[in-house]
Amino acid sequence: MKKFAVLFFAVLTMGFAILATAPTVSAKSAPDEALVGLNTGDATIYGLAGEKPLFLNFWATWCPPCVGEMPAIEAMYQKYGDRIHFAAVSVDESAADAKAMLAERGMTVPAYTGDLNKLSMDYSLDAIPRSVLVGADGSILAEHLGAMSEAELEAFLSKAL
Repeated sequence: MKKFAVLFFAVLTMGFAILATAPTVSAKSAPDEALVGLNTGDATIYGLAGEKPLFLNFWATWCPPCVGEMPAIEAMYQKYGDRIHFAAVSVDESAADAKAMLAERGMTVPAYTGDLNKLSMDYSLDAIPRSVLVGADGSILAEHLGAMSEAELEAFLSKAL
């Protein structure tokens, strides 16, 4: 029993020593994806995030919480669009449906679509709306699942300002 206790503590001590000297893991990087513009030109996530922070919002026309938070996103785009890139990425099967909704509501926030399978896998889109804040270095600064009010969205965006 005594040998077991000594062996246990030796292994435990070695484990802590290894952890203490292990390199620090950097922040998770945002996967790069090609984005097809719905009301703007085509882009890539890295192309947008490389200039200044990027607010990515994954949404769909058939999602009431997504549509409900769009006015707040539009307001924040009007307020912070000079300091943060915005990309409202539709996961609708029909780009025409997304374009129509944006036009009907007078939305000017840059909107995109893309390879829905890749976007879903890379950004864990098991539920929407999903917002991701990407730093200018490509790291993910914050993520949020669910709709946000204007005040909540402003607090979320403040992490990049």
